[in-house]
Amino acid sequence: MVRVNRRQLTGALLAGAAQLNAQTPAAQQAVPQDADQMLAEARRQVAANRSSLHRFPLPMSTEPASAFKAS
Repeated sequence: MVRVNRRQLTGALLAGAAQLNAQTPAAQQAVPQDADQMLAEARRQVAANRSSLHRFPLPMSTEPASAFKAS
């Protein structure tokens, strides 16, 4: 059995993510050039994330309410 500590596991995961990122086509990594394109892309990502989250029912007790107080 191979023993792997957390740092080694993190390094392996980051290396794998870097390889996947290097293999993705440049068209998918295109950065919008102007502010309107960036805003449209951000809104699209927020809408996609919102629809992903709505697929799973979460009871109100899942995340307790928190209060932030300025000191």
